Amino acid sequence: MLELIPLALTLVALAGYGTGLHRLRRRGVRWPVTRVAAMLAGSLCTAAAVLPPIASRDELFPVHVGQHLLLGMAAPALLALSAPVTLALRTLPRRPQRILLRLLHSFPVAVLAAPATAVVLNLGGLYALYLTGLYQAAEHNDLVHAAVHVHMFLAGGLLSWAVIGIDPVRRRPGTWVRLPALIIAAAGHDTLAKLIYAWNLPAGGGPIASRHTGAELMYYGGTVIEVALAAVVMAQWYLVSGRALARTRRSSQSLGPQLPIALPSRRRGWAPLPLSHLGRISHGPRAGHKRHRRRNSPGGELREPVQANPEKLRPHPTPVSARVASVSPAER
Repeated sequence: MLELIPLALTLVALAGYGTGLHRLRRRGVRWPVTRVAAMLAGSLCTAAAVLPPIASRDELFPVHVGQHLLLGMAAPALLALSAPVTLALRTLPRRPQRILLRLLHSFPVAVLAAPATAVVLNLGGLYALYLTGLYQAAEHNDLVHAAVHVHMFLAGGLLSWAVIGIDPVRRRPGTWVRLPALIIAAAGHDTLAKLIYAWNLPAGGGPIASRHTGAELMYYGGTVIEVALAAVVMAQWYLVSGRALARTRRSSQSLGPQLPIALPSRRRGWAPLPLSHLGRISHGPRAGHKRHRRRNSPGGELREPVQANPEKLRPHPTPVSARVASVSPAER
């Protein structure tokens, strides 16, 4: 019965999820169908891992590895994508909502939700299970067996929540932190499968052929799930980048059209400037200023602007006699 603890936790989460969906529907708020499908699929994976026929034959090492892939990798990833904490924050009353927010923004939760912590807890538990005598002890002790299942489920959920989770958490790292954490976890998982195959582990895992089959299933099945998780991480990065770009475009459109104009530049000729810089352009001294600085004056001292004399700029008429005298005899 203790082995059903992960299923009990999942059923409690599923019941709360259904209650939250009912409250949102009464308010007329839509919830993404993909998140509901992820919750249902994660619950099915958990139930399949701890119920017969898999649970009744988990003494076979390949069946145990399949149970590990369902309970420790597939189910937690799907449950993390269903965003149960976000749904709880949107449907809980004000006081429980504040308590949950304080818990999510607390320092212990931030440490647990860090990708490094999740990777260490996940890989540490797997290495301790298969490289020591813990697997053999779990086969003969129901309490140890149940503890292994609970740790596998919780550690997998913590890693999935830290890497692909969409629920709010304090200082969630960016893509270029979560993706390397996933790569490290995948490398550690594949290395463990190779060690099991090469050293004929674990102790008490049955015939050598069965151990090799279980190691191959752990390697290839884990790789498929890890590639799917990496695809989810990159899809999330793509969506976040697209939203940021859309916000930038909307903010630029709200400022009005930015038409380029050409202004003389001292070094690079004509330099285009946006229309917003028109207020800074002046073709002479500013209004209200009687004096301005001459660029070509030595020392940059202030001088009065020189006013052009219109009499000097007016062209003088040339007498007719002078124009006739300027014509050559050949032209005459």
